[in-house]
Amino acid sequence: RQFGTVELRGRLSNNLNLNGIMGYAQTRTPYELNFLTSAQTARFKTERFFINPSTEYRIDSLTKFRGEYAFSKDIFADEVNINSHIFNLGLERKVSAHDWIGPAYVGRHFTFGGNLESPIAGFIGGNAEDVTSHAFLVSWAHDFTTDTRLDVRAGPRFTNGSLDDRPEAYVGLRRRIPNGELTLGYTSALTTIIGTVGATRTDSVGVRVVYEPVKHFTLTAAPSAAWVKSSSFQGTIYTAYVEAAYQFNKYVTAKGSAYFSYQESDFFTDGVVTAENVVIPRNVYWLRLEFTYPSRWQ
Repeated sequence: RQFGTVELRGRLSNNLNLNGIMGYAQTRTPYELNFLTSAQTARFKTERFFINPSTEYRIDSLTKFRGEYAFSKDIFADEVNINSHIFNLGLERKVSAHDWIGPAYVGRHFTFGGNLESPIAGFIGGNAEDVTSHAFLVSWAHDFTTDTRLDVRAGPRFTNGSLDDRPEAYVGLRRRIPNGELTLGYTSALTTIIGTVGATRTDSVGVRVVYEPVKHFTLTAAPSAAWVKSSSFQGTIYTAYVEAAYQFNKYVTAKGSAYFSYQESDFFTDGVVTAENVVIPRNVYWLRLEFTYPSRWQ
């Protein structure tokens, strides 16, 4: 596998921040790029090109605006491609010592192309028509204490002009603990899955615990579960990720990790079930060195 990114962060004024990240990834286990669902499909060469600029502007001491655009192009088995455009906009205003509220918007546009007539081995299929969705949300954030924060965003989602039967939603609870952090999250969203075409509806829950027992040595555990449904399959995915990392200096970090996944799926074509209760287990182990070179311009 290959994965590389370039990230830029800039503060143009006291009120305006601009950030950007671009990168490239290549793997033969494409579930690694199905970040939101961890859905398992066949093994084939997959490439991703992506760019993600974002901005945050403080209108005044109580109000801030944020905007983000994410584009990715996935090409799998050199034959099928997925283009994803995602827009995130939000306005937050501090209404009390511990509360922020405001409107938010999430827009998505997915297109699919390539050789869809002679599918490759492992290609699940699906509805290759373009997908456009708009979600209009209300956001609320509350600080219970200086160490505990709750973030909620929810609202109706319209896909290709019709109201979805499930809302767009995110609920996150973050708490700092001695020498670490605990995060709980729930997401209801639309996404794409490499190995199939068309949009996939997903509901997922996850827990992430990061703990630093001694300086520079970090332990991470992150179990999750996701329920997915698309035009070609539906399933339940259980995952667990554990990692131990030691940072030698600001440039080099050594990591050892393990990933466990268990997926149960039903596959269908034109509404007819073609494979039922298909089980896909996967265990992956890594030993790696990560190199980072930070640099600052004045």
